[in-house]
Amino acid sequence: MKTHSGATTKTQLTRLLEPADQAQAWGALREAITRLERTSAASGAGLARWIGVFTRTRERIQIQRLSRPLVVTILDGTKRIFLDGPDGNTRLVAREGQILLVPQGIPLELVNEPDPERGAYRAFTIELLSEVDERLQRRYPTLCVQRGLGGFEADRPHLLRSAMPSIQALIHLVNTLLLPGAHALLIEHRLEDLILTLLLQHREQLDEARAASSTLALDPTLAVRALVRRDPARPWAAPEVARALGVSDATLRRRLGARGVSFRVLLWKERLELAKALLRSGRHGVLEVATACGYDSASRFAEQFRRSEGVSPSEYRARHRASTDDCFGEEPERAAR
Repeated sequence: MKTHSGATTKTQLTRLLEPADQAQAWGALREAITRLERTSAASGAGLARWIGVFTRTRERIQIQRLSRPLVVTILDGTKRIFLDGPDGNTRLVAREGQILLVPQGIPLELVNEPDPERGAYRAFTIELLSEVDERLQRRYPTLCVQRGLGGFEADRPHLLRSAMPSIQALIHLVNTLLLPGAHALLIEHRLEDLILTLLLQHREQLDEARAASSTLALDPTLAVRALVRRDPARPWAAPEVARALGVSDATLRRRLGARGVSFRVLLWKERLELAKALLRSGRHGVLEVATACGYDSASRFAEQFRRSEGVSPSEYRARHRASTDDCFGEEPERAAR
């Protein structure tokens, strides 16, 4: 069982470590958005309006009723969303590199927090008109089985990772907005392409959740880890995971207890495997790794990491970097030739 879980983790972590082409695409998107923001802080075209948001201070915003759907790409910092629903106050945490879709008509409380290292919060927000949803309903009736952002559930926000197709769709849209005199039909086409791409990604994530649910009876620990693995930075709670797996909170805890493990320990183990892989890569700082693993505080992450591994994250990272250098470094005489 351990070997199988490790292999699955390695496959998923390869995607989380940002291959060079995805890192380059993300950099190209940030650059294109920067050029667009230099033209104007906000502008409208066709069926949408884009807004550049930048702040160096923590800000809290309350919205009684969102008038239009939003697509928010987090470029720097963190956006926290508090939503009052039938199950009480729920929370989403959107971080750099993630895309947030917020349907219209729901009350929201938002907190924008600057990145501790860069000292800024920055986001690119697209405000959609209702015609976008109507067009998607007509063109893709099998996908858009319900109203609301072309098929996204209309009663809650949705958090998506910035997969390569969505990054490319955003780049196409922003570059089109940068074209002098770009035709409205072309902009609308780019916009629909972006929403369709995000919708397909949303459907894929739902399929992943269903797959995790189907394994629950066979191995509840694997089901939980598979669900957490696709979004380790999310503030997972046992009731939320139970709902995603189609069981009650009590049933989930009972099945995990039968395996001799608690939800909290399982969550930490999954995040620990991710943290160790990110640190071994040598491409990420401790704060970045802590954020990717769902920690707001690098010190709290470091404390738990040391308790588990016997060394601090910085020491673990340096040790594996030195090991890599020893394995792949050339002999001094040969390197000098």
